[in-house]
Amino acid sequence: MTQAPYQISLYDSDFALWIEDVAVKLRARDFDRIDVDNLVEEIESLGRSDKKEIKSRLTTLLAHLLKRLYIDSAYDNRGWELTIREQRKELMLLLEQSPSLKIYFAEVFAGAYGIALAEVREDYAKVTFPDRWPLSQSVDDLLSIPFWAQ
Repeated sequence: MTQAPYQISLYDSDFALWIEDVAVKLRARDFDRIDVDNLVEEIESLGRSDKKEIKSRLTTLLAHLLKRLYIDSAYDNRGWELTIREQRKELMLLLEQSPSLKIYFAEVFAGAYGIALAEVREDYAKVTFPDRWPLSQSVDDLLSIPFWAQ
């Protein structure tokens, strides 16, 4: 008895076509023919991707806030402020799209601050940065207050 040759799934051979196929089947309510396992995996990865982006952007935001607050460099201030503005905008867009991620934002704050702190301490070894974030950790405050102007 011979075995059938291994067939590569549409998911593995052409992801874009797989997405179109799943969308067509969903619209037609053809649930029995949907590649459920890969669909579930893709939906879960969307959530992981948003969470990863939140933590990454928060880390960058905190690193640049630390630089702007603790390093006296008129030459660099504008660049740091532009990065702060960009990270805030992107975080606001993510949180507007998925408000429930505000909880995740708060959950990863300490870890993101630790990464940001290690980064700026490595780059600016002669500057003393606080072991803990000294200002408001409120999502709304972090995304709006120009802490350096206070």
